[in-house]
Order: sequence, then structure tokens, then C-alpha cells
Amino acid sequence: MKISEAHDKLNRRCVIAIRQKSGIFDVMSRVDDRVPAYVFSENEETYLQLFFHKNDRKSPALSPVLSRKDLIEKRSYYSISERINNIDGMKSITKLMETPSVALNEIYMLRNELFMDFRFHSNKLHEINDILSEVIGNNQNFRIVKMTFSRSLSERMQEIHSRTPLAVVRYSVPVPTDSEVYRYMEKNHPDAVAEIEGRSITEKGIKVLFYTSEPIRMNGIEPISAEDLVYEAYISEKSLLEGRRRGNDARIPRIAFFLTMENGRLIDTTFVPAAEADEYVGIMMNALMVDHESHPLLEYYSELDEGVWEWI
Repeated sequence: MKISEAHDKLNRRCVIAIRQKSGIFDVMSRVDDRVPAYVFSENEETYLQLFFHKNDRKSPALSPVLSRKDLIEKRSYYSISERINNIDGMKSITKLMETPSVALNEIYMLRNELFMDFRFHSNKLHEINDILSEVIGNNQNFRIVKMTFSRSLSERMQEIHSRTPLAVVRYSVPVPTDSEVYRYMEKNHPDAVAEIEGRSITEKGIKVLFYTSEPIRMNGIEPISAEDLVYEAYISEKSLLEGRRRGNDARIPRIAFFLTMENGRLIDTTFVPAAEADEYVGIMMNALMVDHESHPLLEYYSELDEGVWEWI
């Protein structure tokens, strides 16, 4: 199964906006530029990373942010990261991120509103509505921007690529023998596609969505849609956790992240900003080389172009 085909199995899309107050958000309220963001949860706390592209015209209002001592400079952008505490709507974001089948498309700031664009399966429409109904009409800082059907992977990546050039990185390692889930999937569903939603991590591990051509019957992998063959599990596999940690520490956003299997190898396909793609390759390959049994192979590395969609 191709990644682009599996991606379409999450057939609904929702965009919400949450007005933020105090601190950096007061500064952002005076900025008209759209600022990419990366929100992730860990140990019941929510963190926000903001990315300011160097090539963009900078508003003078951003001076207090860009002069912060904790500002990180990358090749194509500046980044700041901070923990978010008790801000209106953040509990709702965490609930949505952890709702079965939810996968984030994109997060960004526009003025003092945090926009969250995500996909989910139509089977979970009631659950999504239950969460939204807790704040719609009750919280003036929270609004729904869009509730529609989802877009294809190519449409979504090309839209982001038009604002921030993306690259596709693909590498592989032998299928880990110490993972029960990987062994089961290799034996029973070698054509499956796994989408990693690494922004949401709990004590159970990292959320993983499985798209298959045959039903999965394994304890710990829960069905989202028996009809569309969409499943979900939380996995605490060490390479996933370590890769997530190193990527976050390096302030490199992963726009989309998939795992597939072929000829006894586990294949990682990730979309990242093109300017930081070589750094990402170095980080991941070095992380995998620590385990000398991994033998990582870089299989594909290119800026996003039309040729990618022929095989992905």
C-alpha cells in the first residue's frame, strides 16, 4: 500500500483557533505574519515551539521575541520553545490530540490565535463534537474555523511546500526483533502503512495509526474503522522515542512521518523543512548507529517535487 493512499483513510478535517493571552502572545497579537508552530504534549504538560523564517519580512513588534536569550538559530529560521501552563483551550487541544484517529496536519500562529488543523476518521465525529461542544459558545477565545472532508497528502504537502520548501527523507533499518508489534506486522501485514503522531506522548507511548488491507487482530492495537481498516496503538519503541526527543531538541519540525516494511527492513519516510533536512538525516543516522545491529541505510533524500508522488 502506498503512503499517499493510506493517508486518505482519515477522511475528515477540522480546523480550530484558540486565542492566547499574556506573555509572548501579547507580542504576537501585533504581528500579521503566519508563524509555523509545533505543539506537543509530554508528561501531561504542553509545549509550544514557534519558527520564524529568516527570509520573511520581520515586524518590528517581534523584536522582544527575537532578542530572547533562549532563541535558537537554525539555517532557515529562528525558534523558541516554552511550556504552556493554564492557557484557555490548551486542555481541549490535548484532548483532541489524544482522541482516537486524530492526526495533526499543521499548527500555526496568526496574530494571537493558535490554529490547529487536523484529520480524523468519520467514526470519531461524535467524540470530536463532544470535545468541541465543551468550549463552543462557552469560551469566547475558542472558535471553529472549518469542518470539512480531508485533503490528499500531496495537496497538503504542496501547500506547505509553497510557503516553506520541504524535503523527503527515507531511510531503513532491519525490522527490530525485540518489538512484538513490528514482528506481528511484518508477519501478518507487510504492506501496512503506519503514521506516527509523535506530538502526543503519554505513559503508554507514542500514538501510531495503522492502515492495512486486512483486519488486524492483536491485543493493544485497537480498531478505529473495521470497514476502512484503520487501527491505532500506543508504542514505546526506543528508536521512536529517541528520534522524537532528538528532533525536538534540535528544533526540527517533522511535517509528516510514516513507517512501512519491505524485504525485512523497516522504512522511515519523513517530510521536513528542506533547509534542515541534512541535519535531520545526520541526527537520525547517528542515533541509529548507536545500535550497531541497526545498519541504517539512507534510501531517498530530495526536495519535494512531482517525482515523489510517483512512488510515495
